This record gives sequence, structure tokens and C-alpha cells, in this order.
Amino acid sequence: MVRGSATTTRPRHVSASKSERATTAAPSVSTQYSSDRATGWVSHLPPSWVPYVQLARLTLPAALMLIYLPTLFGVLLAAVLGEVHHHPSHSPGYTCFVLLVASFFFSNAAHVWDDLVDAPIDALVARTARRPIPRGAVSRPAALAFGVANALGAAATLAWGFPDPALAFRYAAPNILATTYYPFAKRHTNLPQLVLGFCLAWGVVMGAVAVGCEPYYYSHHHHTTASSTTTTTITTATLIPALLTLGPLTMRTPFLALHAACTLWSAIYDTIYAAEDYDHDVALGVGSLVVLCGGPRGPHTKRVLYLLLACLGGCLVVCGLSTTRTGKVGMETGVGMGMSWWYYAVAPVGATAALGAMIRDVDLEDPKSTWWWFRYGYWFVAGSIVVGLAGEVALVRGWGV
Repeated sequence: MVRGSATTTRPRHVSASKSERATTAAPSVSTQYSSDRATGWVSHLPPSWVPYVQLARLTLPAALMLIYLPTLFGVLLAAVLGEVHHHPSHSPGYTCFVLLVASFFFSNAAHVWDDLVDAPIDALVARTARRPIPRGAVSRPAALAFGVANALGAAATLAWGFPDPALAFRYAAPNILATTYYPFAKRHTNLPQLVLGFCLAWGVVMGAVAVGCEPYYYSHHHHTTASSTTTTTITTATLIPALLTLGPLTMRTPFLALHAACTLWSAIYDTIYAAEDYDHDVALGVGSLVVLCGGPRGPHTKRVLYLLLACLGGCLVVCGLSTTRTGKVGMETGVGMGMSWWYYAVAPVGATAALGAMIRDVDLEDPKSTWWWFRYGYWFVAGSIVVGLAGEVALVRGWGV
């Protein structure tokens, strides 16, 4: 789902020609996932393990973290809403560990599936032709078995690690379908980045489910545990309605807004990364937002990225405005009216500032620049959202910030 690795020093804008850039691309791009030569900690593993590590994209934390971090956002937002209903034996640390394990297996399985579907295309692109399946280091049956094993690991984590396994599987189903479709999206549309973003952002939903909170539900299936807390939260006035109803489906606006924000976050990152593959995508007839915008040098590419950024910032603000206040602070202020100043100053402002700097400074024609931002930039965005939500949890519980 993510395409590779990165350099270790931040590059400046360069004006080299395309051929010069091709020869100076970050060595890790071709070695981490697309080479027989192992580097870093992978070099200490048995040689037969290396192709599978490459297949699962385990050599860098970016792939795993972009799946895991949204689950933490979901846990924190549920805590702000007062909707954390832990199993008596499940501590917050245990829940975060379970989500990490589930994210690990899901990430592995998703990347294997992506490489299985894309192997014919990867074989035609110089940068990906040496990935494990195209170069023959892993056979298609072996890759499929590896992917199935990881999918079973993810299912086992849902079954034994979540407080309500049936609920967990029901909520996981939409993302399983979306992830299955993702490798084919580029063949049907110029918006595969949004499909990928939806898949990665679904962690917000699963994080909430892991603590017993239902972000979206059909009214006749909605659980009524902790009903007094749920009723207070749902019926309290907010600046933006806390619930949106579409027929029998009820969606909690804060979760819907945060899910949308994370979808746009991933779409922006993958669009920047996809700029490196523009020429190959055009030649092969596959789509992307970069292709839709006319390429890295197209006048509309960065404008579209800024537009997505504005929508992302708006979604984070909506998340705050539609959130009811509970706990000590909620009682003192009459409850409702959205989150506190802390959240807005840290999460929407911090995340949009970090992404805005990335869009402004990244050189879409330089693989070194796109890789640096892809590898390191997400920490600034994730950190802003985590600190913003965690501070809000502290206020709700009366700890102060």
C-alpha cells in the first residue's frame, strides 16, 4: 500500500534534469523493497526471510504507523466523548498493544495483496521490477500463503483481543472490502489515493470499537451498554449536530469528521509519493491524482493538494465542534459546545501547518525530496492530533492542560 523507503537527510529543492535525478535517487528506494541486497537490521536476518520482510514493508515504520496511529486517534476521541467501556481485564495499555498487533498483521496482509495484484505492472517499472514477486524471490503461491497467514493473524487479534469480537468483525468488514479493491482502483479511476486514504483512516473506527464505542451503527443493532453515559452524550447540544442519520444508519459526527480528515491526510501523502511514478503511470495507462492534475510540473497539482489540506483542516474543526464535553469540565460548562481551545490550537492548527509546510517545500520532481517528506512528515501531523486529543482527554477528566 505504501511504495518504499526514504533518505536520511532532508533534501533541498534542486534544478537537476530528470536523468540526473534518476541516477541520484535515494539508494534505499531500490534496496529496501526492490533488491536482493539487505540493509540495516534486515541484513542480520536469514537470507530466506529478507524477501518476506520486503514484501510486508517492514523495513520502515511508515507503513505500519500510518495504519496504527489512526487507531490511537479513535481511542482518544472515544475517551473525550466518555465512551470508553473497557473490559475489566483490559487496561488502556493492553488495548493499545492489541491495536498495534492488529495493525501489524493487517499491514502485512494488505501489502502482500497489493503486490500480488500489481506484480504484472511492477515488472514493467524499473523502480519496482526488483520487488520480491517480480524478481522471483517469492513465488505467487508462497506470497499468497504468507498474506493469508497474516490475515488470519489479524482475525485472531480481533477475536481474542477486542471486547466484542462479533462487533469487531462487523466493523472490520467495510475496510476488508475496500482494501481488497484498492490495488484495482488505479485501473478504474484517478482517485486511488482517496481509496487508500479510506482504508488507512478506518483505524479511527477500529480504535473506537476496541474500547467499546460504536462510531457508526444501525439503530436496531446499537448496543445499549453504559446507556446513561451514551444518552447524555447524544442528546447534548453542540455547535454542529453530534449525530448524522442516513436512513437506519446513524453516524457520530466527530468520528465521521476525524475519519474524513485522516483519509485526506493519507491521500495527500500518497499523492506526493505518486509523483515519482507519474511517467510510468501515464505510459501504463493507470490513474492517480498526479495524473489527473497533469503531473508533478502541472499547474494544478499543488493547488489540489492545498485544497485537500483546507478540507482536512475543516474536518478537524468539525470534529471538535460536534464533540460533546463530558466529565468535570463538561459539568462545569453545561456540557456541549465542542472541544476546548487546546484541541483547536494543537490538532487543526498543528496538522495543517505541518502538511502546509510539506506541500510548500516538497519538490515533486525530486525522488529524494518526496521520500524525505513521506518518511518523516507524518510524525508532525500525527503528533499534533495525538497531543490535541490527549490534552482534551486531560481536560475532560479534570487534570488540566
